[in-house]
Amino acid sequence: MRKITRICMLALLIAVLLVPYDMAFASSGTIIKNAGKPVSTYTKKRAASTEEPFLKKKDASILTGTSSTLTVYNVPDNSDVSYKSSDETILTVTPGEDNTCEFTGAEVGTAIITIKIQEPVFLFVTNTYTLKFTVEVTPKAVSVKFRKSQYLLDTGESKKLQYTLKPRITDEIPKFESSDSNIVSVSSKGKIYAKAKGTAYITATISNGSYDKCKVTVR
Repeated sequence: MRKITRICMLALLIAVLLVPYDMAFASSGTIIKNAGKPVSTYTKKRAASTEEPFLKKKDASILTGTSSTLTVYNVPDNSDVSYKSSDETILTVTPGEDNTCEFTGAEVGTAIITIKIQEPVFLFVTNTYTLKFTVEVTPKAVSVKFRKSQYLLDTGESKKLQYTLKPRITDEIPKFESSDSNIVSVSSKGKIYAKAKGTAYITATISNGSYDKCKVTVR
């Protein structure tokens, strides 16, 4: 009997020596390879989400005393979403509904809104996502001035009006109006379109009520 046992053990030893790699499969799903060499392990991980929370843009500019809304998209259900301003003397943040917050410019400067999303997974386990949004707060304009007092255009021609705002660091955009849009129309960004022969006046007005005018003649 002992002789048979020895023969079996010898056969097993020879089989082990002839196999170049010894692979043991653990019940946990971990694979241990390459006996006699550094051991490497493989553990199955949860597949990463193909769509994580995101913002449609990374920055914005607003005027002092004005507000805007920031929306976070693709937030997992039942997640806690928090918003924090890096400097509340420059920018204040108020959480809203449907994964939004309202931010308001308090003083001139730059602040960063940090958005933290915590998604509950199991018991005390959570997935945490962090997003950042940069906001530049600029002062409101105190004056506006067209660089040319009059323009001469042919029918069908267009041109971007040039103007100067003070202070120069402001990001305010004046409100533009035409005295006769049948002759000359103007876009919200100050681009004029010559539509018919005649004369019209374009007015640029800023938030404090100051304005300037220029004459446009279409030939």
